Amino acid sequence: MKDAIVEHGGYRIRVRTRGPARGPHALVLAGMGETAYTLAPQTRALRDLGYTTHVIELPGFGLAPALRKDTARFTQLADMVLAVANQIGVERALILGHSLGGGIALHIAVQRPAFVTGLILLAPVALGRSLVWTYKLFCLPLIGRALLRPSKSVSRRYLRYFLIGSGRRQDDRFIDRVLRRDRQGAAKVRSMRAIVWANQPPIWRRFLLFAVPGGEQLTFTLGDRVSTLCDIPTLVLWGSQDRVISARDAALIRRANPNALVHIARGVGHLLPLEASEWANDHIARFDALQLKQLHPTTRSA
Repeated sequence: MKDAIVEHGGYRIRVRTRGPARGPHALVLAGMGETAYTLAPQTRALRDLGYTTHVIELPGFGLAPALRKDTARFTQLADMVLAVANQIGVERALILGHSLGGGIALHIAVQRPAFVTGLILLAPVALGRSLVWTYKLFCLPLIGRALLRPSKSVSRRYLRYFLIGSGRRQDDRFIDRVLRRDRQGAAKVRSMRAIVWANQPPIWRRFLLFAVPGGEQLTFTLGDRVSTLCDIPTLVLWGSQDRVISARDAALIRRANPNALVHIARGVGHLLPLEASEWANDHIARFDALQLKQLHPTTRSA
């Protein structure tokens, strides 16, 4: 059990390391504004499988200062994670990422495929064109600043109808537990704004796209470059009722990478890691047994 603070580019990045000292490495990257809590079930599952897990908290999501717009493009975030991994002595790793974290994992795999032993992607961005319709409002200067402002937590209504699927939507105990763990501090919100604004289309294209559905991911989607990842073992998990990033995007990676394992959970929304944790962990265990264990049998048995 070890926590490290890595300094990089004027930022302080916390890394929470757990698991066997000699296990294969796994980087864990949470979604936009999320904490380690969201991916805790999957992080524990990876440790049970023998991995040493490193939960990397982006600037502002863990420690201040918050991200700046000029360092918050997806390619820059991927470089930041790779630099942190280098400083903690990780040369190759499995990467598990949810939402924003999944998009960063994909960009890492495209930029440094030799670093990645496998990908576990939970409803990742950077595959398709569209996001939840409110994202267009976040990209408008005054409106976006008003919407992305510090608050005690996300509203219960937003959580219930935008982030959670029908399977857990009426589960008040589950919703209360998520709300207790959600804290929208000033640094976190500033980092969220920086990521949104750094990765938006040019202003002329924003206004053209505002009146029509889609287009929110145009500046950071990988498109045809996903096909270059066919040699990397890949597991993709999605909720059928995800209103943030459509599960239709899973078909894109299936076409681009026929070797990828893709599974859709019925009645599950964007908080798949918590809504369907057992389902997700079962698929992760099978993926590990089928495609990953042979990559590091000696390390596993040590």
